[in-house]
Parts: sequence; structure tokens; C-alpha cells
Amino acid sequence: MARKSKWSKEDRKKLLKMVKAGVPEQDIREKLGVGGKPMSAVEFAQQLKMAMVDAGQIKQAKRPKASSAPKLYKVTSKGRLTITDFSEVTGYNPGSQFTLEKPRGRSKAWRIVPVK
Repeated sequence: MARKSKWSKEDRKKLLKMVKAGVPEQDIREKLGVGGKPMSAVEFAQQLKMAMVDAGQIKQAKRPKASSAPKLYKVTSKGRLTITDFSEVTGYNPGSQFTLEKPRGRSKAWRIVPVK
């Protein structure tokens, strides 16, 4: 769960204004400290970034969505597995040979291992 920030939106505006005015970072950190302790370098960086986002100077990029459904592969009536995009996904070229290994331990996953 996210914690409430020690610094308000007005504090971030002051911080951004001081940075633009060329005030040294150490002075800003001491001035905007909370409870008699100066602001740490990490807190300064976080608050500066939030101030720049609030001011519209930088935009936060949204995370690319991962595909929701897994890719499905079919097993033919003769027991062969049809993987149409195998070379793109694995990087192996046509003609590469593999063996099928049984699951180990508690696992139920079969392994396809290249022949050396």
C-alpha cells in the first residue's frame, strides 16, 4: 500500500521553482526537510520527478499491456505438435533436433531439449 507523501503539491512547486532558479540541491534538501532532518537524495529525486509531472514537463508512460491469452498450439492426430512460430520464438533454425524429457520431481511440465 502506498504511503502518503511528506511533501504537498505546494512543496513540490517550491522545489521546482528553486531548481529552476539554480539553488544548489543541498540547500533545497535542507530547506524542505521534515522534522529537522534534511530531505534525502532519493526523496529529492522522487519529489522533483513528481513536480515535473505535475507541471507537465514530463509525462509518465503507461506500461504496455501483456497479451491476455496464451498462444495455443495443436497436437495432430498422429501426436505431432504444430508450433508455427517456433523459429521466431526460440531462435532455432529449421532442421534443429530436440528430445522430449519427462517431468522431474513434482513438476508436470515436459521439457523440449536441443540435441547436442
